[in-house]
Amino acid sequence: MTVLAAQSDDTVKLLFLLLFTVVLGGLLAAHVTVLIIRMNRASQPREQQMARLAAQLDGRTKVTIRMVEFGIGKPDLLWVARSRGYALIEHQFGKYYEFVYAPHQAGRAGPWAI
Repeated sequence: MTVLAAQSDDTVKLLFLLLFTVVLGGLLAAHVTVLIIRMNRASQPREQQMARLAAQLDGRTKVTIRMVEFGIGKPDLLWVARSRGYALIEHQFGKYYEFVYAPHQAGRAGPWAI
């Protein structure tokens, strides 16, 4: 009886190790896929990236975008954001940009005045 119990323990450990390896491999593959997609988006031409950003700034109150997804400079990001009525907040720690819809900011004209 102890031989059967020892053999079943080895089988359970082997199945657990196999399941752990498959799950870890799947998570790694998903991470690499997302990283490749973001890097590909950042390497697109400047005009295409600005058009993609303008499409995402569609009137929602808050839009967050990872820094790695855009290879354009901060002045271009500010120009697109302000032309759509958004304020830009740069989060260095989290490595993302936050766009907050604020069409009536004091001291500057809205996007309708451009």
